[in-house]
This record gives sequence, structure tokens and C-alpha cells, in this order.
Amino acid sequence: MGTSGDPPDSLNSRKRSIVTKTGTTQRIVAVALDDNMVHAFFVVVHSLLSHAQGPFHLIVGHFTGRLAAANEGLIRKFLSELEVSHDIRELTPSPLFTERRHLTITTFSKFVISDAVPAAHLWIDLDTVAKPGWDDVFTPLHSAGTDIALVVAAKIDSPHTRFSGFNAGVLGWTTAPRQPWQEELKNLPEKRFSSEQHLFNTLYMDNHHVVDVRFNFLSSWHANVEELERASIIHYSGPIKPWHLPRRHRRAWQTINPSWEAWFEAEDALMSAPLSPETLKKIRSGARQALTSGRLHTGKGALAGWFLRFLAIAGPLGQPVVALLSRRAAR
Repeated sequence: MGTSGDPPDSLNSRKRSIVTKTGTTQRIVAVALDDNMVHAFFVVVHSLLSHAQGPFHLIVGHFTGRLAAANEGLIRKFLSELEVSHDIRELTPSPLFTERRHLTITTFSKFVISDAVPAAHLWIDLDTVAKPGWDDVFTPLHSAGTDIALVVAAKIDSPHTRFSGFNAGVLGWTTAPRQPWQEELKNLPEKRFSSEQHLFNTLYMDNHHVVDVRFNFLSSWHANVEELERASIIHYSGPIKPWHLPRRHRRAWQTINPSWEAWFEAEDALMSAPLSPETLKKIRSGARQALTSGRLHTGKGALAGWFLRFLAIAGPLGQPVVALLSRRAAR
């Protein structure tokens, strides 16, 4: 299926089946989405496939009522055309799931899927992009001892690391029993009630294994150029995402946050994938719709989201503002 050094457009030269061979340890990747994350899904899944060193099976979850039939149909067509081994699962949300700031209930899908999939699997948030070597993480995942429930990436000590414990955007679920989470979620204080991050660090504080930071490099750490260059999974955590930025600002943004360029390169590769003209047309349309996707709020950290929404509607009028930010970032 190619090597970790395959260029992003290597899928153009051949279609590749990723059906897992019988008798081997199955490599499972799990994701979940709603209508706001469809374009992000296409980009990250194509990047995973482009750089995979071996076969994997994809589980795609969505909560009832959160994914339109048209979007689900497009996802099925996309995966079929790229010959991706997969299953799509409609999930039932717990009444405990709430939404706060930019977070939706979809962020809790990882709990529901992990309960339904006792096999070892890799959970990946969709606000990520895969680069060569991403699936090296299956080695420690599949070799974890029975006392390890989660495989997580290390974090970088930085003023931009605003969390304790580990980040839950990329999680290696082992075959160890899952911790019961509903009662713990019910008991969380209100300000933490929609934070699966806090919940994971509470439940798995003592039985997780830490691996290289390259498997979950947060985009806020972009000033660490050495770690950015060796990252295998870049995670665009927080309220603003690369797909919210009008592409006319892509070049200037390289100074503001150079980690976003990896996502744009993956999107470019997606647009050159061996897909039908009809599918590509719908993906391009979805990219435009994604500019104004997601939840806006007025709480802490809201300004950045409103600023990108302004850029999405301002057209070329936003260029002087981005140019100013780019010059300030370059100082």
C-alpha cells in the first residue's frame, strides 16, 4: 500500500484496497462527524490513506439527526471510490451530552464508539491531518500490556499548552476494559460538563501510556519548528480551523501559523484524488460551505472564530488585515 514516504498524490497512480488481511492484527481507525465536519472528514481520511504503510479499516460514527442523508451518501461514495474498507454507524447520544462554546456533542462520540468496539483501535479527531509515519502508532497500541487502557501522545511544555494531563484528540484504545464514564460525566461541574478532555484525564489518569508527541502535535505549538517538521499527526485544536480560512489568505497565514500549510497541502492532494468528477464537484462545493461552518459563541476565546467568519464574508477586503497580522507575526 505504499510507504510512509509516498507523496500525497500517490493515489493518482493506482487505487488501493485497504481491506485487512485475515490472520493479521487488524488496524482500525475510528472517527465521527456531523454536517459541520464533512469537508474535514474528506481531507483527513485522504491524508491517512495517502500515507498509510499498511491496510486499515475505518469506522465512521455519527449521532442520530446530526448527519444529513445527502452527506452520508457522499461519504459512502467517496469511500467506495477510494476502495476504503469501512463501516458507517449511526450512534445514539446520551442525554448527558451537552454543547458549550465551539464544542458539539459529536466530541463525545469517542466514548460511544469505544464502548461498541472492544478491539484495539485508533481514535482521531477530524480537525487533524496525517503525515508520513502516522500509523507507526499502531506498534505501541498493539503491544500495550493489559494494564494499559489508552495510548496517548506526550505534550510540549509551552505557554500555549493550556491543559493538564494529555490531549484527547488522538487516542489509542487498547483491548483493556473501558472505564464507565456516564456517572463520572454526570458528576462533573457545569463548566467542565461538555469537556471530554477533562473526563478522559479523570478516568484514565493511572492507566495510560505516553508515546512521541509527533502523534498529536497541536497547531498552537507551531513555534517549535523542529517538532512541527517531524509531526506525523497535526491537530488543529481550538475554535478556528484551516477550512475556515479563505484560501486567498493561505500564503500570508504561513507566517501567522505555519502548521496550517500541511492541512492545505492535504486538501490540494484530495482535489487531485482518483475520484469521479461528480464526487470532486461536491467536495469542492463542500469546501466553500465549510468556510462558515461550526459554532460561534461569545464566551472565552470567541474572538478568533468571529474574525475568521469576517474573513469568509469580507472577500478581498480582508487582505489588508491579514497582511498586518502576518507582518506582526514575522517580527
